[in-house]
Amino acid sequence: MKLGLFGYGTIGRGVYTLIEQLDKSYNCEIKKVFDLPIKKDLLGDKLVCDINDIINDNEIEAVVEVLGGHDVPYEVITKCLKSGKSVITANKEVVSNHLEEFINLAHENNASFCFEASAGGGIPVIRTLIDNIKVNDVNDIYGILNGTTNYILTRMDEDGLSFDEALKLAQKNGFAEANPTADLEGLDIVRKINILSSLAFKGNISNDDIYHYGITGVNKAILDNIKSLGYALKFVASSRKVGNDVTIRVEPTMVKLNHPFASIKNEFNAVLFTGSTNGDLMFYGKGAGSIPTATAIVSDLVSILENRSYIGYKNENKLVVNANSTNTYSYYIVGEDGKGKFRERVSDEELAEALFYARVLD
Repeated sequence: MKLGLFGYGTIGRGVYTLIEQLDKSYNCEIKKVFDLPIKKDLLGDKLVCDINDIINDNEIEAVVEVLGGHDVPYEVITKCLKSGKSVITANKEVVSNHLEEFINLAHENNASFCFEASAGGGIPVIRTLIDNIKVNDVNDIYGILNGTTNYILTRMDEDGLSFDEALKLAQKNGFAEANPTADLEGLDIVRKINILSSLAFKGNISNDDIYHYGITGVNKAILDNIKSLGYALKFVASSRKVGNDVTIRVEPTMVKLNHPFASIKNEFNAVLFTGSTNGDLMFYGKGAGSIPTATAIVSDLVSILENRSYIGYKNENKLVVNANSTNTYSYYIVGEDGKGKFRERVSDEELAEALFYARVLD
């Protein structure tokens, strides 16, 4: 099978390397790579600088999209699927906005659309979820879904670093972007929990409807206070479905020190599903870094090569998301005086006025 690769950045290079290392029996070859002209020295004649050079190449049967952003990846994915090319992507922004559309296009054009790397990095959680919901109703999802912020919180806790020092260390080690806003404010996690929730709860969810609150207000004193109370601070996405009502929140969260999430450190991620028939299922692995993400992408490629890549999407289209801004969870709210208090049934407006807050998850 001849492949096209859109993007030769950190993840793209990892994908290229892993595909070259695949067992020769797969007979798989990257024919063209789309990127900027400055990559000519690295890619030679394989480099193309027009997306249509790959889209219109009839020899290319599948593509990997790791460009980032929205508009160009959306054009690439839709055009490739319409031309009958299978698509693998790690792009959580475009997937979270167009998941059902892409799956339908794949079905209509006898192609595959695979997106394992779009949530959870190297954790094989999406395929497992898709298989599991065939026989099991998922009621709750909890996830530490961002390696950057988990790394920052770990280093602040264990090394006594300030927030800014931990962020710079994350950037130095390749876990944080030069502009880390999407990670720190929870936008990256919003997209990932959207993808998981849309699949699990069988409906379309808008990123705009998902409540999120970032970790930029945390400091060492707050972390020390939380630890003295017997908790660890994590950045957690939670999603719950009761009837057709869905509550999805991304916020700093206090977990008991004996909770499984308390031991998830550095760039590692974890996802916990609670199902109607099999109870709790937890998945753990690296959520940041070139090779873990590339591994998930190439695993999708292998599923295509082995003819087991079909993904269905049942949209019951009845979901009501975050209809009530006052919720029943408990919170630890830090006021302007730096002191924290436990409170329940707090509106999002009140939470926004706090110096910092964390949800309490027992």
